[in-house]
Amino acid sequence: MKPLHYIFIVSVVILSGCNRNNKHNLNEKASVSAVDELPENPLLLSPITFSINPREAAMATLYGNSIAFQHAATKANSSYPEGAVLYEVTWSQKADSLWYGANIPNQIIQVERLTFSGDSLPKYELYAGHPLKKVPFKAENKRIAFVIAQRMANNP
Repeated sequence: MKPLHYIFIVSVVILSGCNRNNKHNLNEKASVSAVDELPENPLLLSPITFSINPREAAMATLYGNSIAFQHAATKANSSYPEGAVLYEVTWSQKADSLWYGANIPNQIIQVERLTFSGDSLPKYELYAGHPLKKVPFKAENKRIAFVIAQRMANNP
């Protein structure tokens, strides 16, 4: 065979092995949708830390805007500066179909938003339901303290 035939055959084999349909690997259920009432998509912000609650079969990630992320990276205290915004996003868990024994986010249970404006306590907002809607809720100081006390996860 001529070299051109080899190149053609190898190209066909490589291209036929590629999976163009990535739909099954995208976890749309765990994403924020356009109909949610959030002021911004927290999943596009910088992740600060995460936690897993096996008893509740839930996982959470703390996201922050650039001001909050920079503060968490350089300071070891919970006195976030004015303009910082934190989002604690909590998901239910489901078994990962691609990795045996692993769990991945299923559906968003709630989103907690803390906005710092220089006052002693940040403004607290809770979003829950499907689609996510703002829930009239008076935050307990314990919950606010828990969210802002989380430290940035160490990177290897």
